[in-house]
Amino acid sequence: MSHPFERELSAYLDAEISPAEADEIRRHLDGCPSCQTRLEAFRETKRLLGALDAPAPPPDFEAGVLAKLAQPTRPWWLGRPRPTLALAAAALAVVLVAVPIVRDHQTRLRAAEVGPDLFMRAAVQSAAEDPFLDRAYIGLVSTDANLRLAGEDPRGGRR
Repeated sequence: MSHPFERELSAYLDAEISPAEADEIRRHLDGCPSCQTRLEAFRETKRLLGALDAPAPPPDFEAGVLAKLAQPTRPWWLGRPRPTLALAAAALAVVLVAVPIVRDHQTRLRAAEVGPDLFMRAAVQSAAEDPFLDRAYIGLVSTDANLRLAGEDPRGGRR
């Protein structure tokens, strides 16, 4: 039979729970002989373990720890084999080159789907949100794009 505080009895014994939880467990223990028996078994185990002598460390333990502490520390990458670092650098280079290429390709596909006029207007609108962008430049770009879409050369004349 499962009891609601079965897993918390050890924490209760070690006073690792809140006072409210401890009160709840005490109330449960008053009416549950099974949990009382289990708690007594935990108490006896704790008493027996506390009576054991602590094992003595090996004779050279302290000298070994002090020697390790005295060694200078090296950066993490110095312990790595060179092929691992070369592979990581190559992977980073591929990512740095591939991401802009993929984004550019996706942008071109989107422009082809929605049409150049709509795409250009959307691009100008998103650029207009940049606080450092010159507003006259936005007007020039959008007007230039509209004229090119209409078949006129913005510098004068028809194409």
